[in-house]
Amino acid sequence: MSPRAAIAFLPAAGGDAPDLNVFRNGPDDLIDIMVIDYPGWRRYITEGYSADALIDDIAVKIAATIPAGPIRIVGVSIGGHLGYAVGLRLQAQGRDIAGLCAIDSTMIESSRPSPGWKRRALELALEQLRGFRLGDLARFMRSRLWRSLARAPGDRLPWIARRCSPGLPLLFALDPIFEQELSMRLLIRIVAPWMGSADRNPVTLGAPTILLRTGFAAEHDQAWRRRCPDIDIADIPGKHHTLFDAENVGALHERFVRATSGWRKGPGVRSSSSQQHRDDDGGTPHVPLVSAEHAVAVTPPHEHVDRPHA
Repeated sequence: MSPRAAIAFLPAAGGDAPDLNVFRNGPDDLIDIMVIDYPGWRRYITEGYSADALIDDIAVKIAATIPAGPIRIVGVSIGGHLGYAVGLRLQAQGRDIAGLCAIDSTMIESSRPSPGWKRRALELALEQLRGFRLGDLARFMRSRLWRSLARAPGDRLPWIARRCSPGLPLLFALDPIFEQELSMRLLIRIVAPWMGSADRNPVTLGAPTILLRTGFAAEHDQAWRRRCPDIDIADIPGKHHTLFDAENVGALHERFVRATSGWRKGPGVRSSSSQQHRDDDGGTPHVPLVSAEHAVAVTPPHEHVDRPHA
């Protein structure tokens, strides 16, 4: 009996995952979707910890989570880049990578704030205020405070975090957003310089590769094609922080299912009898499991505002 088909999901740097049903082709789609957590700040502040070690950590976790059969990888934002590197690592170890889908994964040139971050932050705050999303606005303001504190030390952040590590859990207990912001900032500091060096000598992943991206990220298409000449690129609506919001999630679902249709035809892919009957009859396309009418916003309102790649 073939192992069940599975998708390893790599989130954005903040670590939050959306409603994973957006990646299923309706309620009868039985493909397993596993969220792969990143190591976290304690691992990142280890002396000598590098991007290579990070890729190894993620590869080990995916291999343990999906011990047999083809591996399909979906990565959002920075998760798309890490998914690509991990796919190469797992292929070198003999694992079958059946496909990679990166979602709005822009190239990271620096761990510093990207141009225009103040304007984007203000736009989001005003958007939340106009929508009377006061809880979201309060969370956003807290995240901005912690993010500013995490950025202030610059290159000394890992050293300071090591020195203060015994007392950090107390701060995290007072506000868990600080732990998320610290982990995100440390992760970006590790990944940014590695990505620049890796793309100077790009290696093509030997698997179907897809990039679903917003118009904001279109300027990075050429860089992705240098890395993977046969990549399929499709446009999705919205902004980086609204990909999974109600007005955009239906279109994202539709484009994802269409782009990854081959993922549901390989070994181990199972569907219910009703879905199989529709497939065999060549029936109408499946209705999206997450519709725009019923979807809810799942992207944390504070996340990835000033760094669309983070």
